[in-house]
Amino acid sequence: MIRIVDILRALSDDKAFILFNSIALGDGHDFTNLIKKMGITPHQYYSRILRITKAGLVKREKGKYVTTVLGNVVYDAVSTVGTALDHYWALKVIESFQTSTTSHSNENVTKLIDTLIDDHKIKKILTSSVVSGA
Repeated sequence: MIRIVDILRALSDDKAFILFNSIALGDGHDFTNLIKKMGITPHQYYSRILRITKAGLVKREKGKYVTTVLGNVVYDAVSTVGTALDHYWALKVIESFQTSTTSHSNENVTKLIDTLIDDHKIKKILTSSVVSGA
């Protein structure tokens, strides 16, 4: 059984992470160009491919590597984290507002989120945590 720690370990190396993203975006089929662009040796490429394959994130199909269904879910989750990092300072403002205002209402926090965050997925995560009180 694959565990979360197996997935995180497989992607914890910068080059493995870039390789996984390249495959998820459909750019992982040109082995020679990919290793040249990444600045790694064929051995380094295959050791990373093996790790992300064992973690269940990619598979070989018709001569090229593609993401598995689990890989698609992980890619989406990683993309969400990337989007959250793009909004880092807005998230800090929201957090600061929540902790500094003793009488803030859920409505005011939600208005702040609507004003500062333009990504619908991040907005939904934040507003659901406001409503639940998390």
